[in-house]
Amino acid sequence: MINLYFKNFNFNLSCYIGTMIYSESDKEDFIKKAAEFKNDYKLYSFKALKAYFNFNGGITSPLGFPFKDIAGFLSAKFIILEDVEIKCLSDAALLNAVCDFAINSPVVFCLKTDNSSGIDDVFSLYLNYAKNSPEYMILDVYKTRLTFLAETRMIYSGKHGGYTSSMANVILKINALGFYIKKAPSENYGKPYLFFSNDKKFEIKIAAVPFRMNAASNGEFILKNGISINTTLTDIYFYPDELINKIKIFLGTSRNMRKSINCRYNKTSANKTAFDKISAIQDISVKETSSPQLIIAGAGSGKTKIIVNKFLYLLNFIPADSIIILTFTNNAAIEIKNRIASCLRLKGIKNNFKAGNVLNISTYHSFFYSIVKEFYKDLGFKSPPLINQNRDNFGETADIAFISYGEIILCVIELLRNKDIALEIASRFKYILIDEYQDLDFLSDYIIKKIDFARGAVMYAGDDDQAIYGFNGGDSFNILFFDLFFPSGKVFVLQNNFRSNYKIVDFCNSIINKIAFRYPKKLTAKTGSGEPPTNASRNNPVNVLRFKNKNAEEEFIKKMFNKLISQGKSTAILVRTQREAEHFETIIGGFYHNNFSFYSGGGFIGTIHRSKGLEFDAVFIANVTHGNIPHLKSISPANTARDALRHPFIKFLDSRIELKTGENDEAKLFYVAASRAKEIIFITYAGKMSEFLKENR
Repeated sequence: MINLYFKNFNFNLSCYIGTMIYSESDKEDFIKKAAEFKNDYKLYSFKALKAYFNFNGGITSPLGFPFKDIAGFLSAKFIILEDVEIKCLSDAALLNAVCDFAINSPVVFCLKTDNSSGIDDVFSLYLNYAKNSPEYMILDVYKTRLTFLAETRMIYSGKHGGYTSSMANVILKINALGFYIKKAPSENYGKPYLFFSNDKKFEIKIAAVPFRMNAASNGEFILKNGISINTTLTDIYFYPDELINKIKIFLGTSRNMRKSINCRYNKTSANKTAFDKISAIQDISVKETSSPQLIIAGAGSGKTKIIVNKFLYLLNFIPADSIIILTFTNNAAIEIKNRIASCLRLKGIKNNFKAGNVLNISTYHSFFYSIVKEFYKDLGFKSPPLINQNRDNFGETADIAFISYGEIILCVIELLRNKDIALEIASRFKYILIDEYQDLDFLSDYIIKKIDFARGAVMYAGDDDQAIYGFNGGDSFNILFFDLFFPSGKVFVLQNNFRSNYKIVDFCNSIINKIAFRYPKKLTAKTGSGEPPTNASRNNPVNVLRFKNKNAEEEFIKKMFNKLISQGKSTAILVRTQREAEHFETIIGGFYHNNFSFYSGGGFIGTIHRSKGLEFDAVFIANVTHGNIPHLKSISPANTARDALRHPFIKFLDSRIELKTGENDEAKLFYVAASRAKEIIFITYAGKMSEFLKENR
């Protein structure tokens, strides 16, 4: 095995490929060969890594995990990791970090196991976990990354002739075109290539690089006696037929050519990416494609703009139908589609991105349901099941099956246990864009990570401070523990609020800054000068008003609401419960229902939850009293340690951190309400003052 590995040593080194080592003799042979090549190699013990990166119970912030230091610890061109053992979740997280490093770094990585049964051996201790338990699913994501590393970077047997299994597959396909491997290239091209030649009359040269679309898009040439193609190791694994089809096209083109032609494939001018004015940090995040990303977008900082511009930038490298954008509501999906279509029209680009018609921009439920409808036979259905939320379990009437939203999620998880189906779905999408990540539930996040298949070709966008759907399954710890899944990922924190008066921004900061475990950020008004961004509000932008009784409070809100509406101001009345919203609709009058309760003159009455994603010139937050905001049920002792506290990664946090989940969620809800306002807020109450107002007086 070692000889086969070193037969293609230069290629392997250039492509950052590693090997499995199953015995002490294999290890000694490897070290001997490495010494002959005079390359820097080091032997590391997994036990030593555990001692160095011991983080159990010591993490105090979402950016406090130590895995960013792995590159400094594993400082060698050749790395042998031995004594691998998985006894607990932190062991698995550490091995995942090492695999992540090996995938994204210029090293030859060698993993030594004690059993020749293969890579899965290191996960054998976890086979007894319940399949749907959170810890099992985290391990399954980690295992997917190790599998991806093995099949795209590692050689762990001699059966592939010294190549990875995915590269061996491509070689077989090229051989089927009549080519054979050229053993000794006559020219030195400066960096290793794979050469394929057909009777030496025509040559294919493939440079396989580890990173994504940036590197793969440069320097593809058609010559009269050959072609030179750049691709990525990831694309070789997921899209081998795409590479073969490209070769066929280039071969056909070359037959009619007598001189060299530079043919850059699927590459457009970078100037075409400047669709909309964005800030410097937004621009950097949009153009980052070599690492998984997390965009922490504070209220009013332009989250949707990031998603739209990221999609448009990716069009320079990959087809639109290879990108998927997922969000929660149909309204949000339509808004993103409309913005994309508008930007493309402004650039004079003809397209089929008509409103409501953009492929692969949808809600999470719609996307998951489409998978169930496609693979329904693999789930045992006779026909695609229909959604019926009133049925608690699967129901069958003749040949028609019924399924609830919750069952859709479980069905997709079941399908993804079939590796062939998982690969088929994963191969459709070269990039995934996730909206409102802070409200995604644990199981849905697991599905997204399985579809990404450990590539890290994903951008998550959200704000941990706006996680307000914990009661509905939203798990904000997904966003808080980003580093434990993607140690090589990049986090961009957007703190410039483009929406609100600077005093409103300061008030919002005061609401949220007492939460113990959150991404460190402080919103700043877009002017940054300490002056109000507009002259629209000459009064105090933040008004806390106490009334002697409920009638007086409601009368004031009614009068001021109608006045602002008559002045053409978009105005909202936000309340804690749906019952309160219906009460204010009766008081104000003139409203109709359509998921949200809109006033025909530009106003809005509804719960704070339903205002998420909206903005208004003026906002009333009504009945901000003790027991309502924060709501008594949420802050009761029985709810301060809710389901979210059972997240497997909680054990890694410093025990001194008081999460107070219910109280934190209520603070985030109040923050969302206040941050909807652009010019002025009226916070009203009659009775006992809310704890939030006492803290911010």
